Amino acid sequence: MTFTYNRVTLIGRAAAAPETRFTSGGQRVATLNVATDRPVRAGAAQVTDWHRIVSWDRLAEIVAEHVVKGTLLFIEGSITYRAWQDRQRQKHSATEILAREVILLDRHSTSTAQTSTNIAPATGDGGAADGRDTPNIR
Repeated sequence: MTFTYNRVTLIGRAAAAPETRFTSGGQRVATLNVATDRPVRAGAAQVTDWHRIVSWDRLAEIVAEHVVKGTLLFIEGSITYRAWQDRQRQKHSATEILAREVILLDRHSTSTAQTSTNIAPATGDGGAADGRDTPNIR
C-alpha cells in the first residue's frame, strides 16, 4: 500500500482583493495571489514567492467579502496543476493552491475586516459534489 499526501500550509499577505466569478454550473470561484517570504541568511537579499490561491463556493464568497490587499492570511489546502491549450493553440500551465481553510490573521481599520477574524467555520451545504473537502474560514 502506497501512502501519498498533498497538503500545503501558507502564511502570507494578499497581493490584491480576490477576483471572483461563477462557473457555467453556478459555482462561485475566488482567486487571489498571496506573497510569502523565504527565510534567508543575514545579509542576503529577501526572496518572495507568489502563490495563486483558489477557493470555491461558500469559502470563495467569504474570501471575496473579507480579504483586501495586504491581509495576512493562513491558508491550508492542496497543490493542483492545470494544463490547457488556448484558441491560438498555445499551451499554458498553472500551479495553484486549492484552499480548504482560510484564517484572517490580522485586523484592518474597517468594521467589515475587523469582524472577519471572528467568522465561524463554514460548513457549506453538506460538501462539494465533486469530492472537494468542505472549506472553512475563521
